Amino acid sequence: MKSMQTKSGGRAPVVPSLVSGDDLAEVRDERRNFIATAAYYKALARGFKPGGEGDDWLQAEAEFQEQKPRH
Repeated sequence: MKSMQTKSGGRAPVVPSLVSGDDLAEVRDERRNFIATAAYYKALARGFKPGGEGDDWLQAEAEFQEQKPRH
């Protein structure tokens, strides 16, 4: 890993990524699938009436963020 130079001329510490490559793509896909599924069920619950799609998605994102990390 390459360290970066700071504004003061010193070297910034290198921080390794916790998730990278294929793992990152898998996490991203898992997140999107969770949100899409939750948003679908929210739309189903409101009878698929037009105009609430964005709110369904945002609520599903918020629910995903509230989940506790899995260890």
